[in-house]
Amino acid sequence: MNRIGWMILFLIAILAGVAVFTSRANPIQPLDRFPGGIGSGPSIEDVTDTSATITLKTSAPAFCQVNYGPTLQYGQMRRMTMSGPMTDHRILLPGLQPDTDYHFRLTAVDAEARVFQSADLSFRTKPAASGKPTGRNVASMSAGARVVGVSSNYGGEGNDSTYGANRAIDGDPGTEWSSNGDGSKGWIEIELAQSYHITTIGFWTRTMGSSAQIQQFEVVADGKTRLGPLTLPDASGIHYFPVDVTAKRLRFNVVKSSGGNTGAVEIEALTAP
Repeated sequence: MNRIGWMILFLIAILAGVAVFTSRANPIQPLDRFPGGIGSGPSIEDVTDTSATITLKTSAPAFCQVNYGPTLQYGQMRRMTMSGPMTDHRILLPGLQPDTDYHFRLTAVDAEARVFQSADLSFRTKPAASGKPTGRNVASMSAGARVVGVSSNYGGEGNDSTYGANRAIDGDPGTEWSSNGDGSKGWIEIELAQSYHITTIGFWTRTMGSSAQIQQFEVVADGKTRLGPLTLPDASGIHYFPVDVTAKRLRFNVVKSSGGNTGAVEIEALTAP
């Protein structure tokens, strides 16, 4: 099989979530032998009690994936959040257990279909967070909420697409809504199943490291009550803001960002417990 064939095989393996197979013609090489060198990483960033982000900068565009788990058998796999080869890689590992040691191994494939792999690395999640607001999240699809408007979706796709607006209210931290380069002009509007008294807003911004991160946003309730601007300290997880408003529609407007494909991993609206 030629180099292009190996690249296609690797991409299929990533999408299918299966192991990457190589042969004598295309052996796995140490990551530090990546052509041109590694700019930085693999590094562990934004570690919380339930998630962590693995970062890597390569000298040339590559596809990356991370195999991870509590043992050396790993058992789980994540790939970079945007399609296509790139040089600045940020891979979110969601759904982790608090105060737990995790092993991971990063695999990169360059344009010549050459496969490079890191040694086994590890990190420990933080203890379970305390003080998380209580209440029912009514801004989720499972609670009957729906997206009724959005500035754009990545690639011009629909709300149900891989990076469509529905990913911000699906309850899955492993998915995310990405706009199509809207930067600080991005927005998303959610209609709840009925009018609720909301006591807390939760927002988890997506990020691509140097871009696509929301720093401030505002909420417009039923087209009249404006809440904010609210400041997001980082993209490590969901941040909560106390509010006191009764509404059926909530529009989230980006006020300040680092530009690019801004969006959200998760958005929540909690009612009183």
